[in-house]
Amino acid sequence: MGTVSNLSYLPPMAIAHTSGTALDLRPVPDGPIRARILMVDDHPPNLLALEAILSPLGEDIVRANSGEDALRKLLDGDFACILLDVQMPGLDGIETAALIKKRERNRSTPIIFLTAIAKDPSYIFRGYSQGAVDYLLKPFDPEILRTKVSVFVDLWKRGEMLKRQAALLRAQEVREAERRSEVRFRALTDSMPQCVWSALKNGEVTYCNRVWREYAGEEAGIGFFDSLPQSEVQEAQASWKAAIAAGKPLEREVRLRRKDGEFRWHLCRVVPEHDEGGEVLGFIATATDIDHQKKVEEAHSALLIREQEARSQAEVANRTKDEFLATVSHELRTPLNAILGWTRILRTGATPGGEKLDRALETIERNARAQAQLVEDILDVSRIIAGKLRVHVRDTDLSSVIEAAAEAVRPAAQAKGLEIDLRLPTSLPYQGDPDRLQQVFWNLLSNAIKFTMEGKVTVEARREEAEAVVVISDTGIGISNDFLSLVFDRFRQADSSITRASGGLGLGLAIVRHLVEVHGGTVEAESEGEGKGSRFTVRLPCKEARDAAEGSRSEAPRGPARMRGLEGTRVLVVDDEADSRELAVEVLGSFGAEVITASCGDEAIAAIAERPVDVLVSDIGLPTEDGYALIRRVRSEPNGRDVPALALTGYASPNDSKRALEAGYQRHISKPVEPDELIATVTEMARHKVPVENGTEPFAAAGSRA
Repeated sequence: MGTVSNLSYLPPMAIAHTSGTALDLRPVPDGPIRARILMVDDHPPNLLALEAILSPLGEDIVRANSGEDALRKLLDGDFACILLDVQMPGLDGIETAALIKKRERNRSTPIIFLTAIAKDPSYIFRGYSQGAVDYLLKPFDPEILRTKVSVFVDLWKRGEMLKRQAALLRAQEVREAERRSEVRFRALTDSMPQCVWSALKNGEVTYCNRVWREYAGEEAGIGFFDSLPQSEVQEAQASWKAAIAAGKPLEREVRLRRKDGEFRWHLCRVVPEHDEGGEVLGFIATATDIDHQKKVEEAHSALLIREQEARSQAEVANRTKDEFLATVSHELRTPLNAILGWTRILRTGATPGGEKLDRALETIERNARAQAQLVEDILDVSRIIAGKLRVHVRDTDLSSVIEAAAEAVRPAAQAKGLEIDLRLPTSLPYQGDPDRLQQVFWNLLSNAIKFTMEGKVTVEARREEAEAVVVISDTGIGISNDFLSLVFDRFRQADSSITRASGGLGLGLAIVRHLVEVHGGTVEAESEGEGKGSRFTVRLPCKEARDAAEGSRSEAPRGPARMRGLEGTRVLVVDDEADSRELAVEVLGSFGAEVITASCGDEAIAAIAERPVDVLVSDIGLPTEDGYALIRRVRSEPNGRDVPALALTGYASPNDSKRALEAGYQRHISKPVEPDELIATVTEMARHKVPVENGTEPFAAAGSRA
């Protein structure tokens, strides 16, 4: 509560008074007062001469050889007089004087200018305007200079004596005030569990109790503003001053720093003291430690917020579950109704044959297939949640996969009068699971046809650097901005009401996202808003079945990569798990590969430096340095600059795959890996390694983003 004096435990000695109500708690010196004189000149001989002239005065003489040096000396204490040379390099005397007078503490310090060069009156008047009390031309009479300086020294000493006397009087007044209040407060406040202060009417704190000194430490002072967090000081001071001005009580919770540095919550109360006439005499302030209660309240609040969030999430999950179960019931019963209805009609013989029989059988088959697809979607989601959904990677052609998916949904499009516009390259080689990829594009096309009333659905596929990009766009009802971020969530549907126009369980797009991510790719939904159509973009990192050179040869098709064997292929496997290394040795070695293992980056670098390898298979989560740092070190080695590298890791998100490719790997496979997939990938990488000297880019250019 301000800078104050703690009279309850200070010895009875004089207290030096400074500006305002602040008190200097240091005892007033009792010895003679010695003035300090500052001499400023850039020529040492001049300083020596001045010191010789002024030394008979018996005062402290301080030298400064420049204006800048003089300003630094002023920071060390006050001076009775300043002798300032006018002509100096850097800051001259006039500029130095101007800077000195700008400082409040030195504004009244007398300055005598000394110069050997005569100046015109305007220049001399400028010196006086900057606070000079005299302007002497060299050479000057030493006695005159000494006399003038002694006058200013005497004036300064008299001022200091007056300050001492005022400080002594003030100290006597404060001690008297303490004596009046000591008996009343000491025994009472020292026995209280709270921190207690007393303050005068002007807000100056005059006393603190033992509890505060023990809490904040003897060196903390007796006010508490210095113990507040810096960010809260201004607001607390404003509240305190408002209470003082109004003479009203004040209560607020603040954090006060303990002597060990810990901040604890306190409830501070300020109560005014009134005389018999109601006039405010002073204030009593207390601070009660409420840190424990505060933390309990914060814990309860945090618990309440978490409970509310959990309840809200549970309500959403419960509502979603109910909606999903209702939707499942509807979607399963609807085709079942058609199947049972037509079956009963057939059994009654009401449709003996011909066109009606064909129609009945077609209806039963279509609804049975729809029901089977619903069950398969539910099972796929179950496998995804359990982590049991697997893909069987092999050489395939994305263009053929997309065409097959389009043919599967074309009858539904024709029934609605929609056109399916395919813009596909003749061939788009890829290495993945064609059945699962067809499921991806079938879902996206079915979704587009379902929500498009008129117009067309466009499918465009292309190769962009190391990615295969497939864009499926439609002219349908579009997606609202609120639902766009939720479109790939399980069981989410833009319209889940019983009046919705389209059926489904809200699982198709969730399955799409998972299958794309399993292949190391990404899928993104875009729409300009409701009624403006939608666009889904699938990006898959390319794993070509054959390179361009092989594709140009008219050779007979070869069998799967793993059937060709890995004889003569030197593979370095880096993994800190011994079981993982052993599995890789067993799988790769069984196909004829020479497998070398390393448990860390240093061992891997040493192995590569000793002898080149054909393929590097590395874990990402390695001790000391991860797989990303390792591949950078490998690329700096002469034997590792062009070696194909496979990241075999438990980090399986699309971002992890992208990061691995950007770091310098050509392939990314997430654990657990199928042996067939590992063999096929390593064989493919070893087969695509092309020497740089042949004029062909290394394998990394074909399979990575590097």
